[in-house]
Amino acid sequence: MPRTARFLLSLGNVLFSLVLGAVALALALFFFPAATLQLYKGARTVGEALLPGTWPAQYEPVLRALTDERLTVYMGFVLAARIAVGLIVLLGSKWIGTKPAREEFPL
Repeated sequence: MPRTARFLLSLGNVLFSLVLGAVALALALFFFPAATLQLYKGARTVGEALLPGTWPAQYEPVLRALTDERLTVYMGFVLAARIAVGLIVLLGSKWIGTKPAREEFPL
């Protein structure tokens, strides 16, 4: 497989996972609002534990933006989507019977 095709397939996989994570978050908000609220509260607790206020003032806005509870919960859903997509691709390749490609850089 050419390198360009491999790059575009991996980029498509990442974009698909981002969209799938957003859809999963929306469905969780719609069908399980109490559980999603607990996820947000837990993410806020983790963010506050990571930023106790001892950082210099110039770094704190950036760190607070990176540990925002919405971003943390969304990243969790995207990671779960990446794992789900990877497992589906793995099971699909096993079911079809294709062998994995030879490693390009074997150790």
